[in-house]
Formats: sequence, C-alpha cells, structure tokens
Amino acid sequence: MKNKILVVVAHSDDEVLGCGGAISKHVANQDEVFVLVLTDGESSRGEFNIEKRHEAFLKSCHILGIENHYHANLKDGQLDTYPLVEVIRIIEKVATEFGPTIVYTHNESDLNIDHTITHRAVMTAFRGTPNSIVSQILTFEIPSSAEWANFRNRSQFVPNYFIELTEKEFKTKMKALNCYANELREFPHPRSEEYLEALAKVRGGSVGVKLAEAFFAERIIIRS
Repeated sequence: MKNKILVVVAHSDDEVLGCGGAISKHVANQDEVFVLVLTDGESSRGEFNIEKRHEAFLKSCHILGIENHYHANLKDGQLDTYPLVEVIRIIEKVATEFGPTIVYTHNESDLNIDHTITHRAVMTAFRGTPNSIVSQILTFEIPSSAEWANFRNRSQFVPNYFIELTEKEFKTKMKALNCYANELREFPHPRSEEYLEALAKVRGGSVGVKLAEAFFAERIIIRS
C-alpha cells in the first residue's frame, strides 16, 4: 500500500533541510507527496523577492519529484501574529483534500517562531480523533534553527526515528537545496554543505548506517 505524505513547513527550503532525503525516498517508492508552505519566506527581510524564492521552490520540487504543493503566503516571521485557528484551518483544508497517512513537520524545540507555530498548528490539526487516517507524525530538525535554541529547548530534540539515506538520495537532497543558493553559507555555518553532510553522517552513524535523517516520532499507530 502506497502512502500519502504531507510535509508542512513554515518556509520554502525547510522541506529540503528537514526531510529532503526522506522525500526523495518516498517518491522513489511511488508514495504521493504534498508540500504545504505556510509563509512567503521573504517578507521579514529588508529586501525581499517572493517571486524569486518561489521559483527556487518550484525547481527544488522538480528535483525531488514533488508534484503537489501549495503556498499559503502568510507573512514570514510573523506566524505568531495570526490567530492559531487560522493556521490550523489552512492545514486542515489541505489535509481534507489530500488525505495524508504520514505527516512531516517542524519539531517544537526550534528557535524560529514560525517553526514553533507550525508545529503547534500541525499537532492540533492532526489530533488523534477516531476518524483520522494519519498513522505517523514525524518532526524534524532545521540546521541553523534547532541547534541555536536555548539549552532547554535544544535538549528536547532527541531523535527516535531514523531514515537511512543512500548516497543518491543524499545527493538529490543537496541538489534540491542548491536551488536555494541564497540560503547557503560557508562552513562552519550550519547551513553549509559540509555541515549538512556531517550531520547526515552523525545521524546515520548513531544508528549504524552511513547517512540518515533524524526525526522525533510524535505519533505512530499500528492499525489492526
């Protein structure tokens, strides 16, 4: 049985940073993947180009094999100014139309306020009601946001779910990430290619594989 994968992120590029390798694997397995981006990803900056960032997103989607996506275009860096119920309704509308069985989103321990609000909205939208078809909710880390949080929050991300990546899947992730060239930095910045490769090796090595992405399983349901 093929799964329907919903990835809910605050900003375009988070889908690649957080679970780009997993997306590549799902696509290869012929799972259907839908990416919901809540903000425009640019409007908090002094000089911004929303259209250019969206073009990068479309190129990245093409590389990863994502055919289904939607931009809610809420204001970047300001998700906490919207009523939470408004964000939840956007997610619920997409969920009703798409019918996901697995959901990926941000972990609650993140420094970025948009990431934190996205997590809260997703957990509320996919609360464990009797008619829910979602069997897994997995939350990911975003380099340059997760490790910069205060110690209390940073220590909350303790991954318990790992997805092994092949060399090809990791290279696909990095190729997709390079569509967002303006977001990449030089090492030792956490958004450098060297750091991301090292992170994949550390996450993989911690469970005995060469490369991996790490997640916290908020919910896994084994149905009878």
